[in-house]
Amino acid sequence: MPSVVYLCEYGTIYGGENSMLSGLAELSARGYRVAIACPPNSLLAEKVSQLGFEHRAVIWTDDTGKRKPLDVLRAEMRQIAADWQADIVHANSLSVSRILGPVERPGRTKFVGHLRDILKLNRRVIQDISQLDQIYCVSGATRDFHIAQGLSEENSQVLHNGIDLNAFSPPETRIDRQPLQLVYIGQLVMRKGVDVLLEGVRLAIDAGADITLDLYGECHSEKDEARQYLADLYVRVDAWGLASRIKFAGRTHEATTVLRDADVLVHAARQEPFGRVLLEAAASGLPIIATDVGGTLEIFPDGECLLVPPDNPQAISAAIGKLCGSFTLRRRLGLAARQRIERLGISGYADKLAASYQKLLRPSAK
Repeated sequence: MPSVVYLCEYGTIYGGENSMLSGLAELSARGYRVAIACPPNSLLAEKVSQLGFEHRAVIWTDDTGKRKPLDVLRAEMRQIAADWQADIVHANSLSVSRILGPVERPGRTKFVGHLRDILKLNRRVIQDISQLDQIYCVSGATRDFHIAQGLSEENSQVLHNGIDLNAFSPPETRIDRQPLQLVYIGQLVMRKGVDVLLEGVRLAIDAGADITLDLYGECHSEKDEARQYLADLYVRVDAWGLASRIKFAGRTHEATTVLRDADVLVHAARQEPFGRVLLEAAASGLPIIATDVGGTLEIFPDGECLLVPPDNPQAISAAIGKLCGSFTLRRRLGLAARQRIERLGISGYADKLAASYQKLLRPSAK
């Protein structure tokens, strides 16, 4: 039975971790022995154990909490990978892919990585990542962006994230109600365009839309600009007198329930490689308003959601108004989104990943 160790730098659980976790059982069912390597005493380590998979501790920081130097991490990883004796070590993020790429492989072990971000990278980082035996990009937009920066075309392929179609499913019925309950799930950071979303909601309310908005998420960055951005969001809502309409609900671990209970998902990201919350909302049969950025059009290629330009609150307001005015449209878009997302189930994702692993592990594979 071939073994795979997923390598994670952080012990938090966000989109990339949830995408990884959702596929573990399917990969195991296809004959792979799976373990997760991440910081101990973390939310991710706890979740891995709850799911019944092996957790292996990896510590990326020194005694002060600062990330270890790159050469130290690579030396440690060389020894750790040899101790694991895994067939495949799978870096679950861009940053870990960069660390792992140049590390000497022990025996026949293969190193692979997942690129889940669209970020400008310098030549050294791209060269490091390109040394992996295989690179999985979550969308064509993600792969194209990095290839334009010099990423290896030969070693990279598109692997769209999958979604558990049983865990995320529509309620038996959705009713036509007022006010219409909008929901956002994601980090409260600038690249997610939360400021634009709030402005779009304000404009819609000013135009007569009877709506509420629940924002589920947090800002985990400690940078001053990120903290100031979050503080400014609260100030805006208070200054507009919309605290009764717009609620900062904090992080949720009940996304399935939130999406079943909502009427519309709104997502104003400035960049989105392949947004997991869009998959979750579509699987839940929700009508969706989203910005046409990154890999979003690959999720909804045929009008299964209302796509709007980024940084355009007027377009968000207009889309909200359109959905407010038609329960029939909301129902049609929710059904179309669910039907579309059934092509992106976790089973199909696991099939493609397992097939890629098998090809990589053949003696003739380069």
